[in-house]
Amino acid sequence: MGIDSDLPKLVEEHSIARGVRCLLYRTTDNPTVAVHGSIRAGTAIEPKTQHGIAELATRLLIRGSRKLGPEKIADSLESVGAAISFRNTPDAISFQARMTSPWMQRVLDILSECLTRPSFDKRDVEKEKEELLTDIRLRDDDPTRRGIRELLQRVYPKNHPYSQDRFGTAESVKKIERTSLVDFFDDNVAKAPVILAFAGQFKPDRALKWSGHTFGEREDSSKSKTFSGTGQNPTRKEIVMAHKAQTEILMGTLAVDRLDPDYEPLNLLNAILGELGFMGRLGQRVRDKEGLAYSCTSFLNAGLRGGNWTALAGVNPKNVDRAKKLMEEEIKRVIDEPVLDQELEDAKENQTGSALMELESTEGVARTSHNLVHYGLGLDYFAKRRQLFRKINKSQLQEMAGKYLQPSRTSSVIVGPKAKA
Repeated sequence: MGIDSDLPKLVEEHSIARGVRCLLYRTTDNPTVAVHGSIRAGTAIEPKTQHGIAELATRLLIRGSRKLGPEKIADSLESVGAAISFRNTPDAISFQARMTSPWMQRVLDILSECLTRPSFDKRDVEKEKEELLTDIRLRDDDPTRRGIRELLQRVYPKNHPYSQDRFGTAESVKKIERTSLVDFFDDNVAKAPVILAFAGQFKPDRALKWSGHTFGEREDSSKSKTFSGTGQNPTRKEIVMAHKAQTEILMGTLAVDRLDPDYEPLNLLNAILGELGFMGRLGQRVRDKEGLAYSCTSFLNAGLRGGNWTALAGVNPKNVDRAKKLMEEEIKRVIDEPVLDQELEDAKENQTGSALMELESTEGVARTSHNLVHYGLGLDYFAKRRQLFRKINKSQLQEMAGKYLQPSRTSSVIVGPKAKA
């Protein structure tokens, strides 16, 4: 067995206060420390009239507190070769820090200031709003991102948080004021559950003390709002972007959340369809064999509140109909016929090997242990998955295809220029 199966023995779990969980993985052969954490306060909890506020608040965290301004933070980190970053996701605001062991306290003190006492300086708010508005314009001019945004709005039930792009819209972002950001932080970020993972060479008591002092008592994660629904009726939409050279084909359907028993076999099926080798069966058929696409792949997204499956291809506008037909044929093939024995074994080896590769670094251990707890999978997940993989067979994958990938469930979006006559 590898480190993946040994995680329960190697990582200590501590519930240091209500709503605050801390994971510790100690090494002695690498004088670095990696921290990966999250606060359950991402896009999913945004008010309906303030889409983009979680993204804007997250971007402002690195601009510091009244005590530490952005220049001071940058100088303090760069002078010791450390780094801190923040990212907004649908389910949480995540943060990462990396440093050499002697400078752990300095970096943690800065991280604490950013996470608990952000200044939301008025000038910084306006500057970040302009940056976010620029990113929204770039997003809306990108055929792939525009297509994914449109597809998710058609796949998920109405008002589901995963149907919303984390950037929000230009209209919603322009309306966000500093007072709204302060309220969002105080009412949500400052109270939401926290998960922290430390990996590397450090003193456990120092990590635990810092975690307790920084976050204190939090709300119970079991109070988090859940969503349900069967999705919307499948539709097809075409968005013309005449100034682009390539057309994007996107097809998608509602799938499962990360804890659903169907996730593992459906994920293996997706690996065969759109990942293994070079973009899986879709890439081999549409790109390699027929030469109709620059890229053709698929992916499965699964979060705390649901998930979706998407297939996409970038093609010459004149090849849209033919490429889409071939993609549909490959999807129908996994519905009608079992996959090959070797394909299934390759998919299982791919997933097992990817986990081992991720755990080769302290950053990877911190990130992985955090994610296992964040999704409620448990640190013994990889050991349980090895046993589960032995039981998953070809008929289960075919069952997943029939259950989730039927044309009657699938919406499509075409984005790009029209083919020239």
